[in-house]
Amino acid sequence: MAHHSAHTSTCDEDLPESSPTSRLFHVYNRRRKNDFAIFTADKTPLAYVRCSSFTIGKPDVTYHAGETDQAPIAAVCKFINFSRHCKVGFGDANDANIVWEDLKRYKLTTHYRIEMTLGGARKAFVWKRTSHTPVGDDMPSKLSTKNFKLVDEQTEELIAVYVNNGVKSWEKCGKFQINVQYGTEFDVMVLITGLSLLEKERRRERRNNS
Repeated sequence: MAHHSAHTSTCDEDLPESSPTSRLFHVYNRRRKNDFAIFTADKTPLAYVRCSSFTIGKPDVTYHAGETDQAPIAAVCKFINFSRHCKVGFGDANDANIVWEDLKRYKLTTHYRIEMTLGGARKAFVWKRTSHTPVGDDMPSKLSTKNFKLVDEQTEELIAVYVNNGVKSWEKCGKFQINVQYGTEFDVMVLITGLSLLEKERRRERRNNS
């Protein structure tokens, strides 16, 4: 695994580092804006992310590594009832070999922390809401609660950003930028945890508007 320099800024005025490892992922709404489809920068289908809020026993968010929800399951996320925390599983929830990690919300903040094993060592990452961190020329709306950045807990390096598309397009949901090359499973972790936070925010808005 390549060494990446630490990003030491602790303010919210982060700019994505223009690194050759930075990659874009486009997110589109599917099934009446209930699900997500993820495409690579060249618009190649990468994943279909199914969101299920009413099916008992089924994960709230399921990441299918392919173009439809018939593709193999690479990861799942379960929202824990009466808790702000989530469980993220790498693999199919029906597989005995699935690896579970905790996506935990800090008390009295909107920050979510997850650990995973990379290169034989445990590393922790934190999702934070942002209104200042762009993806390319796309600045997040200061009024939106659906823009997030992922930082390395130890170094504060800016690992990834999600910028919501707002009202620009009904179909386009937003896009991720991942600034590091930590392997496929890490990319899956970034995408499923980022979209799980987005789904939690969408559900909160629906409850408030109902």
